[in-house]
Amino acid sequence: MTAYVVFVATLFSMWMIRTHGLEAAFLKSWIPFFLLMPFAFFVNIPGLPDPNFMEAAILPILFVLLVTQKDEMRVGLMEVLVASYLVLRVVMDYQSRGYADAQNYAFTLFSSLLGPYLLGRYIINRRAMDIATARQFVLIFIILFPMFIYELIFWISPIYKVMLSFFPFATPSMSLRYGMARTFGPFEHPILACVMIVAVYRLHRWLSWSGEWDKPQGGWLGWLDNQTHWMRIPLKYKISIILILMAIMTISRGPWIGAFAGAILVAVGNFKNRKRWLWVAIVVLALGAAGGKVALDIYTTPKGGQEISGEAKTMLYRKELVERYKEYMYEKMWTGWGLSTRPKVKGMESVDNAFLGMALQHGILAPGLFIIIFLYAIASQIRFGLRSPPGEPPIGFTFAGIYLAAFVSFATVYMGSQTEPMLFLLLGWGESIKNRLREERHTHATSPMSSPPRQPFRKILY
Repeated sequence: MTAYVVFVATLFSMWMIRTHGLEAAFLKSWIPFFLLMPFAFFVNIPGLPDPNFMEAAILPILFVLLVTQKDEMRVGLMEVLVASYLVLRVVMDYQSRGYADAQNYAFTLFSSLLGPYLLGRYIINRRAMDIATARQFVLIFIILFPMFIYELIFWISPIYKVMLSFFPFATPSMSLRYGMARTFGPFEHPILACVMIVAVYRLHRWLSWSGEWDKPQGGWLGWLDNQTHWMRIPLKYKISIILILMAIMTISRGPWIGAFAGAILVAVGNFKNRKRWLWVAIVVLALGAAGGKVALDIYTTPKGGQEISGEAKTMLYRKELVERYKEYMYEKMWTGWGLSTRPKVKGMESVDNAFLGMALQHGILAPGLFIIIFLYAIASQIRFGLRSPPGEPPIGFTFAGIYLAAFVSFATVYMGSQTEPMLFLLLGWGESIKNRLREERHTHATSPMSSPPRQPFRKILY
């Protein structure tokens, strides 16, 4: 019965909506529960879906959003792609596992993928909300920083230590590397944690370029700045140091490589001639990918009977894992085996490749459609960024950089925890910003030209 504490999130969201409005509920209820509470903390309700804190918090927000803004909702290409992706996965899951499991899975997709997409699309609907949302993400991760340090020392996150009495089934498993704990906070796995940190770091850098951290800060950020005045560096650099240290503490190579790839793409937006530097970035990324493949093959190939390193063995393990699971993927290429009923190779129970895992669960069309969604998102955000006024840091390149960094990471880990909702929130947020720009241009183009002021009638002189 203690697990029913998750519905505190529902009550808090309802109270925030009633007293402060929908935007405040999104910023101060949904985002904190989304980021601070592990998805492993859920309540099992017989015969019904099993919501976690994030899903419990989003339900009243979505209800009010759909009731109050249903007339403003529009269907574009992105909405068609997202809906097709969700329907495809539910239908394939129904074929593999039956109605009861597919029903619960449909609820999960609605509350954790479509729900965040709608929040980003219709609640983050103006510049002030862009800034407020990015700031809230950064603030939550600053709060998580001392928890990461605690976890590094004691090998358990304080969040788990406090909440395990409510959710005894959610015992975390610590991963070690170089004799050190790989921290992951509320994000289930170090690689997933690093993906989230990289995404928030990119939002932080956009705020920095926009000059938001140069303004006087209040609240927790103002307190942090005052308490660390002895560092004698601006607040924006203090935040960068915190987020970089958090990424280092996860000891996750895939997201680090993805972060560099994303940073190259994001940097294009800060150049005067963005189109020229975009082509430079494409060439650099292509050469880096080719060079990385050659270096990986050399690194994982023993020389003259020498034994390869433990790190190389880890990479070879992932390569062998992909080859072993491909055989099962081809058996049910179009429908998949189901979310929880896919085959498992002994000793390789976790499929450390999000795209292969998705194909095993729901067929190859699912990852294919997923890739199409994000290729379109990257291309459209780059196009949007290229059209931004010179000298203005375009948030489109920030979104595109996050997508690219996540794609690199998901080749080395399953796609779970907060990473999927985060990506779909960004998809909706990106569409919101693009549509705002289109509406502004349309309004400007269709507004009647102001006619010159009428001259007062004057008597004709003969």
